[in-house]
Amino acid sequence: MATNGLPNRGRVAAVAVALAALSLAASTADGTAAARKTACSRTLRVPILMYHRINVVTAHTPSISRRLTVAPAVFARQLAWLDRHGYRTITQAQLLAALSCRRALPPKPIVLTFDDGYADVFFHASTLIARRRMHAIAYVITGRISAGDPSFLTWPLLRALERRGIEIGSHTVSHRDLTTLSDRELRTELLESRRVLERRLGHPVPWLAYPFGAHDARVVAFARGAGYRLAVTTNGGDTQDARRPLELERLRVLDSTGVKGLAAMLAAA
Repeated sequence: MATNGLPNRGRVAAVAVALAALSLAASTADGTAAARKTACSRTLRVPILMYHRINVVTAHTPSISRRLTVAPAVFARQLAWLDRHGYRTITQAQLLAALSCRRALPPKPIVLTFDDGYADVFFHASTLIARRRMHAIAYVITGRISAGDPSFLTWPLLRALERRGIEIGSHTVSHRDLTTLSDRELRTELLESRRVLERRLGHPVPWLAYPFGAHDARVVAFARGAGYRLAVTTNGGDTQDARRPLELERLRVLDSTGVKGLAAMLAAA
């Protein structure tokens, strides 16, 4: 006897094939989910270079910032070396997406960062970066923006930096060691700096650099609670852990680094 045009044995075979297909699909989905979970607990090799100032050292340069000041000509040669050796600068969004397993990175990715918000990042660094169509991020101390010290950026310069492709991140309100602050002070430094940047720039600013690189479990928890997605430290290295996106490692570039030092640092990291 037949039902729907199929003999009983044919129906059994069809059901068996359908069940096998469903089982295979479920197994594949489970395997894909497991692979995604495993991939997202990975580490990525992404060097993050830490600069401060790009300028010519003169007798008027504060002694505290002389070692942190890279000459424009030297910086230009460093960018040329990176370009020539196939390094590709990436944005914070690209790095976050890669750590979240949502996007692959280009070969030899690298991040350029500038701490403190010095005006010479606009006048010297950004022109060289834009000329090569590279990306970078400047972490600014909001209490020093347009505060009367010509060494630091102003709000118009900050917006001009963004137009040149330089992202803006928070370096807190007043550049204090966050590990020494009370909970209330810590929350203010993290939240207020982000809020004023977002209000003045008109878009989210979920990127942070800890002053002096100082952080601990409490500071990281507060940074996460304040809405930051990525945060950089001064811990040396280039291994970025997807499980610790608020504790990214960096490589420090000083006035004495030069091109050879940069090449050696990237080879050794």
